Amino acid sequence: MPSLPLLVGVAVFARLLVERTALLHDPDTYLHIAAGQWMVAHHALPTHDPFSHSMPGVTWISSEWLAQLAMGFLYDQLGWRGIVVATAAAFALSIGLLTRFLLRRLDAFPSLIAVIATSALLEPHALARPHILALPLLVAWTGILLGARDDDRPPPYAALPLMVLWANLHASYLFGLALTGYLAVEAVWQAGADHRRREAMRWAGFVAAACLAALVNPHGIAGFVQPLRLMQMPALQRSFAEWLSPDFSKSPALEMWLLGLLLLGFTARLRLPATRLLLLLGLVHMTLQHARHGDLLAVVVPLAVAAPLGERLRPLLREQAADLTAWAARFTQPQRPISAVVAVLAAAIIALPTALTPIERVDDAVTPAAALAAAQRAGLSGPVFNSEAFGGYLIFRGIPTMIDGRAEMYGNDFLAEAYAAEQGDETAVARLLAAHPVTWAMLIPDTGAAGVLAHQPGWQRVYDDRYAIVYRRVAPPGG
Repeated sequence: MPSLPLLVGVAVFARLLVERTALLHDPDTYLHIAAGQWMVAHHALPTHDPFSHSMPGVTWISSEWLAQLAMGFLYDQLGWRGIVVATAAAFALSIGLLTRFLLRRLDAFPSLIAVIATSALLEPHALARPHILALPLLVAWTGILLGARDDDRPPPYAALPLMVLWANLHASYLFGLALTGYLAVEAVWQAGADHRRREAMRWAGFVAAACLAALVNPHGIAGFVQPLRLMQMPALQRSFAEWLSPDFSKSPALEMWLLGLLLLGFTARLRLPATRLLLLLGLVHMTLQHARHGDLLAVVVPLAVAAPLGERLRPLLREQAADLTAWAARFTQPQRPISAVVAVLAAAIIALPTALTPIERVDDAVTPAAALAAAQRAGLSGPVFNSEAFGGYLIFRGIPTMIDGRAEMYGNDFLAEAYAAEQGDETAVARLLAAHPVTWAMLIPDTGAAGVLAHQPGWQRVYDDRYAIVYRRVAPPGG
């Protein structure tokens, strides 16, 4: 009998491949592929900006270098098919791992409900970007450490290689370190007076080892500091949608999640330890502050409450639905090797149509292909004034950008100026155009910047469609 984690993983994998191009609707996907291709071509990691005309030679440290390298290699070898299959596989592996961890504390039905809720909240984040390649590590690290705490075991040093890999894939490893420190405090807090010294020694050593493991990256301490600086940029939290507070009209899954937590708290008579309740509230706060943290809420909360919830629900389920619970228990056993082989074969069969059918990118909100073709036919070249959403595609096509998704490199002041310009601040537009001798522009049609150029002398519209508008500068820069 196949186990529930395998069934769930294969089902999620199939679900994501149904609308395969939906995984590619992010401008930074192009940027990450281009960065990986640059690394492959130069046999080195970039230390200075190779892609923009506005920041030539500025220091650029990518904490996602390993994910970018993988994405560049996959694209070169398999095209968009490789990117789509790898993204879907990483997401499905994450959900399968989460299911396995939950089954250690919960019966099958509560586990399945939790996994469905998690998948619904995570799916809008399922994009071909490094955070998805790192998602299995978030699940594994969280599941292992919370499992150690729930069983009153010392943290396993065998998990440290996960941190090494995580620190080179995505900056979310910082949350892993923060969670480790938090659980260390919990261990000491909840220990009896006679055991606090033991717990402090157990966890302090592991926290130190985890921090050292995170430093095993090409950038050393700089790779640790840069993400912290990024999170302190005020302009970042106004410029990028993922850093804004969530819009509940566009995030029904998050609304249902929060309502579900309230319902669970009021009806299940669930009593959480103070430290777990504080963790839950902290994650809710982070998610309400920045939509991008919804993936942390989706993964960590089920694992953090699984043990006390299981203790509360298991007697009720086995008393009121004994036969059904016993039947479902058949799917909760660790998978046998033959089941794993069958699951892998099933996933391969599901992926076969995607692997055999080339994926052609067509015009969309992050792929202004027709607009760029029109610009090239018109002979436009040189520095461009572009919307941030087009930065990744332009870099992918070998065109230096004014702005793209690398907020950490551009810095707060430039990011604030570029955002104000895109919103239609005429003074900000004038300052940018004065500082950078651009010869053409590619902008989102309904942005304020496009409206400013439409009424500004010295600019001529060359092309427009629903996704992009192209202008030629007919007056010389500075003229």
